[in-house]
Amino acid sequence: MADRPASALDRALSRFDPRTTWFGWGRTLIATAHLITLALTPTAALLHPLLNESPYPHCQKALAVSAYCVGGDAVSQEWRRWIMVVLLAVVAGGYRPRWTVWIHAWLLYSIGVSIALPDGGEAIARIAGLLLIPMGLADDRRWHWQRPSTPIGPTARGTAFAAVWALRVQLVILYVQSGVSKFGVPDWLNGSAEYYILRDPIFGAAQPFEGPARWLSGHGLTLGLLTWGGIVIELVIAAFLVGPERLRKAAFVLDVVLHASIIATIGLWSFSLIMIGCAAVAAAPDRTPLSAPRVPPLRKELRPWQQTRSSNAPKATSTGAPGSMVSR
Repeated sequence: MADRPASALDRALSRFDPRTTWFGWGRTLIATAHLITLALTPTAALLHPLLNESPYPHCQKALAVSAYCVGGDAVSQEWRRWIMVVLLAVVAGGYRPRWTVWIHAWLLYSIGVSIALPDGGEAIARIAGLLLIPMGLADDRRWHWQRPSTPIGPTARGTAFAAVWALRVQLVILYVQSGVSKFGVPDWLNGSAEYYILRDPIFGAAQPFEGPARWLSGHGLTLGLLTWGGIVIELVIAAFLVGPERLRKAAFVLDVVLHASIIATIGLWSFSLIMIGCAAVAAAPDRTPLSAPRVPPLRKELRPWQQTRSSNAPKATSTGAPGSMVSR
C-alpha cells in the first residue's frame, strides 16, 4: 500500500514534459500584460513619488539589480522603459525560452519592486517568473510554439515537474484565500458586493458594459448570482487545478471566464492577463508528443521545367565500338 503513491508519482513523472503550447501561451500572456503596462503608461506615472517617500525607483541593497537601477543616472528612465518593452516583446514572441526565461524573470522582479504602486498582479508575476525558470531550462525549442523534437532529460524533467506543481499550489492558495476571505465581509455574505463594486466611481464598470452591468446588478437574483458566483468559481478553480488533466482544463476555462468578466466590467487588464497566463501554465497537459524526425529525401525531385527538358534531350546510342557514342 505504501508503494502506491510512489508508483503513481513515478508514472506521472516519467510521462511529464513541460514543453507544451500551454506553457508558451502562459509566458506570452504574462509578458504581454507588462508590455501593455509599460508601453501605454508614462514613466512619470509609474514612478510617481508617494506621500512621505523618496522618488522612485528605490535602488538600495537588493533593489539595485532592478532594470530601473542598473547603469545609474547614465541611462534615462525613458530609455529603460522602451528597452524593457522590446525585451518583453521578444519573450512574448516565444523565442528561445531557455534563454529568455531569465530575462523575463528579471523584468518581472524589476517592475514589481521598482514602480510606485504595484498591484497584486505584479506580486503574483514575480513568483511565477521564478517558477518558470526551471520549466524554461528544460525547453530546448527555438520557439515555444513548436513541438519538441528531442527527449527531455531526467534532471530537467524532475525540476520542471516540481516547479509546475509549486505554481499550482501557489494558485490554489491564492484562489482559496480570495474566496474564503470574502465570507468575512458582510456585503459578500448578503450577496450585494457586486452592486457597490460595479458602481464605484473609480473602479466601477466602464463603457460599453456599464449599462448591462448596472442592470444585472440592480435585480436581486442576478446580483446574488454575480456576487456568490464569483466566490464559487474561485473555489472550484482551486479544487480543479490539482486534479487530472480534464479538470485542470475546466479550471482554465473558468479562470478565463472569471478574469474576462473582470476585464469587461472593472478593467484590470494587466492583473487578469497575468492570472490567465499563470492558469494556462498550471493547467497544461502533463506531456506533449515529439515532432516527427525530418527524413531527407532519397533523391532530389526534378521541377516540371527540368522534367520537360530531360524528356526532350537527344538520346545517345552505342555504335558497338568501345567508348564511342553516336546520337540519333
